[in-house]
Amino acid sequence: MDRRLVWTEKASGDIEATVRYIARRDPGAAARMGLGIYDRAQILLTQPEAGTILDEQRDGGWRKLIFRRWKIVYAIRGDAVIVGRVWPAAMGEADMQTPL
Repeated sequence: MDRRLVWTEKASGDIEATVRYIARRDPGAAARMGLGIYDRAQILLTQPEAGTILDEQRDGGWRKLIFRRWKIVYAIRGDAVIVGRVWPAAMGEADMQTPL
């Protein structure tokens, strides 16, 4: 089955905000972080169950894949892997109530 990776507006915005914040101090680190998150998520195309179930969103089928200190929050929906949020692990539970 050919899978596709779909990034929600919220997840894209999360990465953009993270990169902008880090870029204020270190533009090179910001670029590495943004690309690193994107590259880490690529594993989901071949191994969609690589992440663990997200406890706070167990009923919705959401899972998390960790990259450094970030949770890549995603769900498997048919042939698509939907990335819903990219959430700092230090902030606790991912906000999945805000529309994605």
